[in-house]
Amino acid sequence: MASTTEAIAYRSARQVPRRRAEHVMRQGVVVGLIGAAVAMLLFLLVDLAAGVPLRTPALLGNALFYGLSGGASDAREAAITTKVVLGYTAVHVAGFVLFGLAVSGLFAIAEREKRVLALIFMLGCCLAAAFVMMVYGLSQWVRDAMTPWVFLAGHALAGAAVVIALFYFHRRLLGEFPTSAE
Repeated sequence: MASTTEAIAYRSARQVPRRRAEHVMRQGVVVGLIGAAVAMLLFLLVDLAAGVPLRTPALLGNALFYGLSGGASDAREAAITTKVVLGYTAVHVAGFVLFGLAVSGLFAIAEREKRVLALIFMLGCCLAAAFVMMVYGLSQWVRDAMTPWVFLAGHALAGAAVVIALFYFHRRLLGEFPTSAE
C-alpha cells in the first residue's frame, strides 16, 4: 500500500498537466478577447466619427449572413439591426477566441521547445498574407461601402495587441526569439 506522501505526490503530478491546459485555455480566451475588443473598438470609433454607429458590424453581418447586403440593392443601404450586429459580434469574438486558443497553445509548446518560435513566426507571416488577401476579397464583396483600410488597420492593431499580450504572458520567449531558428 502506498504511503500518504506517495499518494499526494502522485495526485499532484497527475493534476499538473490539467492545470497547465486550463492555464493555456484561460490565456487563449483572454488573448482572443483582447484582440476582438481592439478591432471592435476601432470599428466603433470610425463608425461614430462617420455618424453611423455600428455600421461596420452591421455591414459585415449582412454580408456574412445574407450575402452581399441582406437584400438591399446597395451595401450602403444595409440595415443596422440588433440581430445582425449581435450575430456578427458573436462570430467575430468566437473567431478571435479560437485564434487566441490556437496561438496560446503554440506559445505553450514554445515554452518547452524554442524552435517552435520560428514556426510561429512563419505561420504568422502566412496568416498575415492570407488576411491581406481576405481583406481585398471582402472589399470587393461589399464594394465601396466600407473602406478596406479601416478593416485592415483594425485587425492589424488587434493582431499587435494579441502579440503583445502573448509576449506579456510569455516574457522569457521574447529574449529567445532572435535565436529560435538555430
